[in-house]
Amino acid sequence: MDSDLFLSIIALQKQIIKERNKTSILKLKKLVMLFLLCQKNEQNKIVKRKYWVHPIFSNKMRKQYGASNTLIKELHFHNDDKFINYFRMNMDTYKKLLNIIGPHITKQKCIRDPIQPNTRLEICLRYLASGDSMKSLSYMFRIGTSTISKIIFETCDVIWNVLQDKVFPQFNKDLWEHIASKFEEKWNFPHCIGAMDGKHVMLQAPPNSGSIYYNYKGQHSLNLFALCDAEYRFIVLDIGAEGRQSDGGVFRKSKLYSALEENLLQIPPPKIVNVRGPVLPYVIVADEAFGLKNYLMRPYSRSQNLDRKKKIFNYRLSRARRTVESSFGILTAKWRIYRKPIIASITLSRKIVQATCCLHNFIINHENSYKYYSTLTPVDANVANEALQDNINEINSYSKNAAMIRDKFADYFVKAGAVTWQWEKAFRNEF
Repeated sequence: MDSDLFLSIIALQKQIIKERNKTSILKLKKLVMLFLLCQKNEQNKIVKRKYWVHPIFSNKMRKQYGASNTLIKELHFHNDDKFINYFRMNMDTYKKLLNIIGPHITKQKCIRDPIQPNTRLEICLRYLASGDSMKSLSYMFRIGTSTISKIIFETCDVIWNVLQDKVFPQFNKDLWEHIASKFEEKWNFPHCIGAMDGKHVMLQAPPNSGSIYYNYKGQHSLNLFALCDAEYRFIVLDIGAEGRQSDGGVFRKSKLYSALEENLLQIPPPKIVNVRGPVLPYVIVADEAFGLKNYLMRPYSRSQNLDRKKKIFNYRLSRARRTVESSFGILTAKWRIYRKPIIASITLSRKIVQATCCLHNFIINHENSYKYYSTLTPVDANVANEALQDNINEINSYSKNAAMIRDKFADYFVKAGAVTWQWEKAFRNEF
């Protein structure tokens, strides 16, 4: 019917152009009105929603059977390992987090009662901690799937915006000296101001993205590039580079690289190590994916025949660099959203990574620093101890000065800075 009317209108238009007939113009107006009426009737035939809100997601059913008012209340009452396992933090840390971000996720009442801020935070934390689908959380908390998605998006955004100034340090001379002292105390690497590496965060293939996010592991991913301290905290983050980029490429495009090249981070000048040691600069440790710089130490190439001194240096550097691998391991083992591809838009995926990194630092700052693994099963703890990413070796050019600095560190490690167990480790190539 619609197509016939449309053809009739076209025919009359042609006739009017030729004859300028008033009768034809009147007929055209009637046909156009009839066409519009038919279109309106077709639109009215669209099936209307059966429910505005499905009965199982009503406020009444949510308060009676939703997880926030049933299971989670029991977890609060018992306040034991089950609560920690469910939210990946103890109750005191959870309450501190809710007090900080609660006011920012509180909604005003309009027509219906808003979802409470504690429920919003619980949904977000459980999504990150379990890696469950939004549909699964929808049934668990008695909230519609689209609302769950919006809550996760908004809460992750608030966690990042509110916590980042609280959990990431301000760069100054005292900060770098404190970090260096911790690296020397815990990992026997002097004048180290951080360990640097990248991690691929798996994604479901974004629509119309081609191979932009396709990495060398055969997965679609975002790159999480991080610099961490001796106690597994993230100091600097660069989130969102496409998976096809290498770690070294992400670093060279980052603000951290520009700041280091222009000496804008207030890093202390070189000084004597202990009393007997040489004068050494403050450096970052990294693996073979990064180029050797005056401020960046990487291992001697394994393609060469390494003597004992170079093997000792590689072992000592690997010992310090392991902190960033362990940081990624703890992040992945604690927040199981990383265990499989994230099914979300690129924007939401970035916010998820931002939120989990903030929570990672927040938990370390507010819980006993020796209990990083308290929320992990033995299997998860093993994951946290393993290197999570293999890197593609790149051909890196470097200055003679950078090579001399690396040699100075190597000399120090076999002389004044030697530790008793390093010889056996180097002999067995356990690094």
